[in-house]
Amino acid sequence: MAKISRFRPAPDLSSRRTIMVEVPEFLVRAFEQRLSAVNAGSPEDERVELEHFLEIQMAESLSLADVAHLEREIPGIGAAVSRWLEELRD
Repeated sequence: MAKISRFRPAPDLSSRRTIMVEVPEFLVRAFEQRLSAVNAGSPEDERVELEHFLEIQMAESLSLADVAHLEREIPGIGAAVSRWLEELRD
């Protein structure tokens, strides 16, 4: 008998997912301090929130070379990164 394979559809790499991360208090305080410095003197509508600040910090750990290498294992990641960068510019 033939074996039937089922392929799961690839997730939308531009979708967003909430994750919970437990980190030491000193990291939270350090990020809050850096966030305070980033927001100093900014109008209310231009202030950066902690979640957005952490997202950018995480993204900075990926180089263009990393994205190119990941493309083999995660097809479409390059396009998703490009869309994310475009959203930041808007």
